[in-house]
Amino acid sequence: MTTLLIYSILYFALFGISEWLFYSANKKVEYTRKFVHISTGLIALSFPFFIEAFWQMILLCGSFLFLLTICEKMNWLKSITSVERKSYGSWLFALIVLVCFWVQQQFNSTLYYYLPILILSISDPLAALVGKKLNYKPLKVFGQIKSLGGSIAFFISSLLILIGFYFQYKEALYYLPLFAISLTLAEFLSVKGWDNFTIPLGAMANIFIITHFI
Repeated sequence: MTTLLIYSILYFALFGISEWLFYSANKKVEYTRKFVHISTGLIALSFPFFIEAFWQMILLCGSFLFLLTICEKMNWLKSITSVERKSYGSWLFALIVLVCFWVQQQFNSTLYYYLPILILSISDPLAALVGKKLNYKPLKVFGQIKSLGGSIAFFISSLLILIGFYFQYKEALYYLPLFAISLTLAEFLSVKGWDNFTIPLGAMANIFIITHFI
C-alpha cells in the first residue's frame, strides 16, 4: 500500500504542475494535456519494478479513472479536461496500462509492457506537437485534423525506439519499418483519443508476431 500511496502523491503533484501551467503560465490545454500524457507514461514505465500484484494495478488505475470521472463532472483539472473536442484519451490511457501490465505477466516478458507504453508516451505526443507546429499536409480523418508531418514524426521516433529494443536481434530488424508503419497507421486513423489504446495494442500484436514467427 505504501507503493500505491507514493504513486498517488506523484500523480497529484503532476496534476498540480499541469494546473499551474494552465492557469499561471497560460499554457494551452493541448500542451498541458501532452505534458501530462508524457509524464504519466514515463511514471508508468516504473510500475513493473515496484508493483507485482495485478490487483494493485487495478486499484491504482481504477483510482485514476475514478478521479477523472469526478473531475469531469465537477469541472476540475481544466488543464486536462477542458479540451474542446470529445476525447477518451485519459480513460483509455489508464485502461491500456492495465492491459499491458496483464499481458506482460501472462507472457512473462516485460517487452509487452515497456515497448508499447514508451512508444505511446513519446511518439504519440510528438506526432501531435510536430503536426500542429509544422501543419504539413493537414488532412481530415473521421472529422479530426491529422497531418502528414505528424505521421512522419511518429514513424521516425517509433522506429528509433524499436531499433533501440531490437538492435541485437538481426532477424527482426528487417521487420521493424513495417512495425513502425502499422503503428503510424493506428495513430493516424484513431480519433477522440483512441490512439491511446490502438497504438499499444498494435505494438503488442507486433511483438507477438516477431517473437513467435520471425
